[in-house]
Amino acid sequence: MTSSSSSDKNSKSAGQWADLLADLFDKLTGKEAEVTYTFDNLEINVPEAVGPDGKTLGSAKWTINGKILIKAEAHRTA
Repeated sequence: MTSSSSSDKNSKSAGQWADLLADLFDKLTGKEAEVTYTFDNLEINVPEAVGPDGKTLGSAKWTINGKILIKAEAHRTA
């Protein structure tokens, strides 16, 4: 597998996750629902970034241990 096709696959996968989470949030909104995600050594590799002047800003590797709570609530507006 070439790095280009690997990058394309990762981008597609990230897009699918984003679409799934957006759909989930839409379905939960107004239903007083909560979703809790628990992570144990989840590693996220943040790709190298390039600034506006072309200078490399570096990359990062994040490790997440803990929980993320997503709570969908409906609020009335005045």
